[in-house]
Amino acid sequence: MPRLLPRCIALCLVLSAALPLQARPAHLVVANIALPESVWPSRREQVLALLTRATPDVLVVQDVHVQGSSPVDVCSLAQPLRMHCDFVSADPPSRPHRRGTALLSARPVMEDGATLLHAQDGSAPVAAGYLRLLVGQQQVRLYTASLVAGQQHHPRRLRQAADLRNWMNSHAPAAATLIAGRFGSQHAELQQLMPGLRAARRSAAAQTHGLDVLYQNQQARLHAVNLLELQEPAPLRQGADAPASPAPLLLGLVVELELQQPSAEA
Repeated sequence: MPRLLPRCIALCLVLSAALPLQARPAHLVVANIALPESVWPSRREQVLALLTRATPDVLVVQDVHVQGSSPVDVCSLAQPLRMHCDFVSADPPSRPHRRGTALLSARPVMEDGATLLHAQDGSAPVAAGYLRLLVGQQQVRLYTASLVAGQQHHPRRLRQAADLRNWMNSHAPAAATLIAGRFGSQHAELQQLMPGLRAARRSAAAQTHGLDVLYQNQQARLHAVNLLELQEPAPLRQGADAPASPAPLLLGLVVELELQQPSAEA
């Protein structure tokens, strides 16, 4: 009997090494941020270092400003982060100043797209973006949009959310559906705007910022959520009467999701 023990140990080690490779769930890390003019591009290297440590699979940069037909400056992050970059805007390239969203992905992009979210009062439309990503062996649909903020714009926000939901329903189903956007509403209203989706944000600071990642609980499990904060320079004056160090600047949040394995029936 003792002679069989080494063989059993070896067999168990082989099985324990093989099983996790088959059962290990796929993870997706999504960073949803905004870069104010005080940060970008003057603190480019600090932003890049922060994102490098966060190691996102997908980076969504809200409220990006582009001068005419010039290259999207934020897309300069794509090469050091080893990502592909797209820019989505409701403004035509002929305009001298354009605003939109940059979508950067380190995962293979199977399909991309954009649409306009209109408003009932005839105001300017808002662009929404879409990426269908390959994460391991699973396909993930990721959307982004920046909905209008403010209680006075509640009807417009309802229309924009309805446009976004209709567009999402027009795409083929995938293992998981996510929205990385800027939402002009509190958590309770989010449940009405995007029923069936959960919000990843947890802190009051992130809620005030408006940035969030929404996901379906049946398709993904929230593994971790962290604020992405940039440290402000320390005051030059030292000593007891020196001013207190400024609070970190909130850029957004980083969400890690564990994708659920599709059921055998699906």
